[in-house]
Amino acid sequence: MEILKGFLHIFVPLFIIVDPIGCIPLFLGLTEKLPPERKKKVALKASVVAALVLTAFSLLGDRLLLYFDISVASFRVAGGLILLLIALQMIQAQPRATKSLPEEEEESRQKEDVAIVPLGVPILAGPGAITTILVFTAGEANFILRFKVIIAIFTVALISFLMFSNAARIAKMLGQTGTNLFVRIMGLILAVISVEYMARGLGELFPGLLSP
Repeated sequence: MEILKGFLHIFVPLFIIVDPIGCIPLFLGLTEKLPPERKKKVALKASVVAALVLTAFSLLGDRLLLYFDISVASFRVAGGLILLLIALQMIQAQPRATKSLPEEEEESRQKEDVAIVPLGVPILAGPGAITTILVFTAGEANFILRFKVIIAIFTVALISFLMFSNAARIAKMLGQTGTNLFVRIMGLILAVISVEYMARGLGELFPGLLSP
């Protein structure tokens, strides 16, 4: 039970920030001219690319912070703030500024392969997802924790692949109203999680600040 709880603690915020359901309209727009079989291949490739990019950050994130001489506590505060801003956009059902620019999407439509850019990066493995991974792994040498993070990454990638593979069906079933409602609920949960990140970081930076 404790293992499952630890896994869900990582999986839930990562799933919310990757937001495969919210990404379905982008996927449909970028692959509208492709045949069904080609769409499945694009969905698979995009999910694998996103998983590999996030896994790389989960293994090498510490070195990145060390290189820039960034403390883990400072990163938790900054990361929590970034996730809170994303959560506020989700609550308002607005397109996320941390995903991709309209110019990038239009350019990608003109290319044969959109799986790597922008679907894999930055639509799935965007700044928010990378920040989430770094918040979990920064300063943590625990092998079990990193293993849970990697399992969570590939679980989210698998769910993203399944949702993209059935994107047209899901979009028809949920409709725009249903999609917006789901995104708003997920945004509310993410807002609470991001505040917890900031509180933990501030508590580490200023030990007496949050004490009663």
